[in-house]
Parts: sequence; C-alpha cells; structure tokens
Amino acid sequence: MTGGRFDVIVIGAGAAGLAAARDLSGARKKVAVLEARQRIGGRIRTQHAADMPLPIELGAEFIHGEAPDTFAIVESAALLAYQLPDDRWWATRGKLRRIEGFWKTLHGVLARIPPRAHDISFADFLKKQRGLSAKTKRLALSFVEGYHASHADRISAASLRQSDEEQEEPKQFRIANGYDALIESLRSGLDPERSVLRLGAEVTKVKWKRGSVEVTTRRDEVFRANAAVITIPLGVWKSPAAIAFDPPLAEKQKAIEKLEVGHVVKVVLRFRERFWERRHEPFNFLSSADRFVPTWWTSAPMRTPLLTGWAGGNAADALLAEPRETIPDRALESLASALGMRRREVDGFFDSAYFHDWQADPFSRGAYSYTGVGGENAHAGLAKTIAGTLFFAGEATSADETGTVSGAIKTGKTAARLLLRGSMR
Repeated sequence: MTGGRFDVIVIGAGAAGLAAARDLSGARKKVAVLEARQRIGGRIRTQHAADMPLPIELGAEFIHGEAPDTFAIVESAALLAYQLPDDRWWATRGKLRRIEGFWKTLHGVLARIPPRAHDISFADFLKKQRGLSAKTKRLALSFVEGYHASHADRISAASLRQSDEEQEEPKQFRIANGYDALIESLRSGLDPERSVLRLGAEVTKVKWKRGSVEVTTRRDEVFRANAAVITIPLGVWKSPAAIAFDPPLAEKQKAIEKLEVGHVVKVVLRFRERFWERRHEPFNFLSSADRFVPTWWTSAPMRTPLLTGWAGGNAADALLAEPRETIPDRALESLASALGMRRREVDGFFDSAYFHDWQADPFSRGAYSYTGVGGENAHAGLAKTIAGTLFFAGEATSADETGTVSGAIKTGKTAARLLLRGSMR
C-alpha cells in the first residue's frame, strides 16, 4: 500500500518531531509525520478534569530553566507558565525539616568530580569521597537517582560534572494550561497544505540510501521521501522491536549502548482537601529514604489538592516489581509514612489516583535517557546526521538538555535546520 511521496518523513509526533515538522513545512517542504500512538505528544500526557483548576501531568511536567526554544512557543501561543518555589524538605519518621543550602551542597559534591579522569559510576565516585558526611552523600544520591531517573551504579559521574559557571540555582516552571497545550501549538503550526500527520502509523522498517528513504509501517504502508528525521525514544532504540534499518546503523548502535534508559514511576494522588497543610509548614518538594516513593511535590504556588509521588532509578524498579494495581496503594503508604500519619487518616482524604506505566508503554519503553559510564559523547553520536539523508532528534540526542522537553524541541529544530541547509546546496 502506498503512503505517498514526500520531501521529508518525520518519525514520531512528540515535541522533537513536531518541532522539526513545523519548521520543515514552514520552509515549503512536503512533510509526512508518522506517529505510532493514536495521539500526539509522545512522553507528554496531560489529563484535564472539569472540576480541577490545573491539569494532571502523567508525563513531562516542568520546564527546566529559561529554555528559550520552549518559552518562544509558550509566548507565541499565549500560554501561562509560572515559576515554582524552590522549597525542599526532608522527611524522617514523620518529622519534616527544611533542607538549607540544597543547591550549594549538591554543587559542592558534583564539583568534586575531576575533569578528564577515567569515568566511573556516580555510586563509585561517592564511595571514594572522604570528608563528605553520610547525610550529604544521601542527599546527592537521592537527587541523582530521582532527577535523572538513573541508577547510581550505571550513570556516568563525568556526565554530572559541573563547572563554576554551571553552579547556579536552577529555575523550574509549569505550564498552567497543560503541556499538551504546547504540543497542540506545535501541531497547529504545521502548514496544512504541505504536511500530513498519520496516527497509528507504527514504523517497522527504514530502507535508505543517500538522498532516498523508504519507510514501511506495521500496516504495510510505504512512504517515500528524500530524507527522514527519526525522533524515537532511547527505550525504543534499545528494544528488540526497534525499527529495522537497511542498511543497519552500526555507528548509532555504539552510541545507544553507551546510553541508559531512565526508570520512573509517577503517581498523582488527588485528595478532597490539602490536609497536609494542617500538620506541617507549606512545602513544595519533599524527599525521604522511602524504598518505593522517595519524592513528593505539591502544585505550589498554586493551591490544589494534588500530591505527586516520584520514584526514579532503583526506587522505580522496586515499585514496578509490585503488581500494577497496587502501585497507588504503595504510594499512599509511602506518603503516610513521610507525613507521620496513620494510613487510615490519609485514606480518609483520598479521592483518586492517576498513573501511566511508561516502562510498559511499547512506544516509550522507559522515561528519559541518561549517560552510562564511558558515554560522555554518546548523545552527540546519536544525533549525528548520516549521508545528508537520515537526521536524528529527541531528548536522547541532546548533550546539554538531556531528558527535557526543551532538549527535544531544540534538537528537532536543529535537525530541520541541518536538513534545510543540506537541501539548499
């Protein structure tokens, strides 16, 4: 079955694919966007409830830093983005204490990672550190596993190294309209006369040679073009069911083997009221040594009865080893423990739980990427263009904004720019 002839085929309708397709169709290229899911957005998945003031984000939620490419879309689409308070607490047996100087402490640990040294895992790096208290090591380990969705014994210490210039307090923002509003803005920016968006179009094979690609879907549709932009997640690259390339991409495989797929479980719990404010000072981010759900955050500065539980790395593995239907129950137990409350007290306020298993999702097969030991240049290797014909984008191809929507958007725009530059020669 013939899918049609185009200038460019974009595989994936997440932030990277849509950003690339918008710029390409705006440059008068005929573009086909092929998305395996029955929806756009990739690892952005937003749910809206009529009786909730804020949407529920089951995937990406934050804008990390000023992120010019992301804010350009936010502003052009007249979306509302607000900054989160950087308020961090630690829970021990129900006692909450504010973490003073969190970023200064963390930057102090990461600044110890020596430049140009033989790469080791962050866990091994921490073991070698003298003069760091157990509390400081615990804080650093919790952050690296949580924020990077990593396993401390697999993530590259070198990839976490920071220079003096990088040691600023990062800002984080949330889109009040929902991240899906940003995705919809990207989609609406496609030139309708020069673009086709196909949902449920799972790509199984890419046959290519310089200046020509032939893309086959699971439904045996065949799309042909002069070039392709591939934006699939790292988990899909690593999957036995990954897209077959003919001829194979041997150099890409080397990069893929040096990158790791982050494991995350994110559970959003809705309550009938903000009961935690009766017992404790207002907090935004709350961490603990809990085995299953060690991190929680509120919707601050907005006031909603939502608490989001986050497990990354080893905590995510422990939680995912439980039956899927018990995950919200485990989260409630972890929350009660962190707040120093009886479980039945918390249950008395509980309304509903929202959860998506990204590891089991066949079109993501994990959360976002991180650098494995010895893989400091692997993101750049995955991003490298092949024969002026195959272009690559997505957060896993970003060396400086790995794991972020901003990184995905930026790499999508970069791929489009490189393709357009090559086609004008």
